[in-house]
Amino acid sequence: MYEKCPASLRMTRVIVQNGYFDENIYHCEVITYNPKEESIYLLTGKSELPLFSLDGVYECILEVEEEEIKCEGVIKERYGNKLGKVVVFYVRNGFYKNPVN
Repeated sequence: MYEKCPASLRMTRVIVQNGYFDENIYHCEVITYNPKEESIYLLTGKSELPLFSLDGVYECILEVEEEEIKCEGVIKERYGNKLGKVVVFYVRNGFYKNPVN
């Protein structure tokens, strides 16, 4: 459904007290979306995996054709495999569209 779409991740808040808030935007590519688990598997490119906090809430923006699709969630896992550096993003509260002008 969203495979090979460009995506970006941006932290919106930290879950733990005194946690590190990361202001960077990370550009990724969607490997796959699992609607049953509400998870998006993302390739992170050159970004190092420890940069993605498991204690933060992120906004994920998917660039699909003529529109942006946004969602909010958390990172469940981060690991390396033969495809590269992967983060598993768990979607909370579904998706919403933002038309690109």
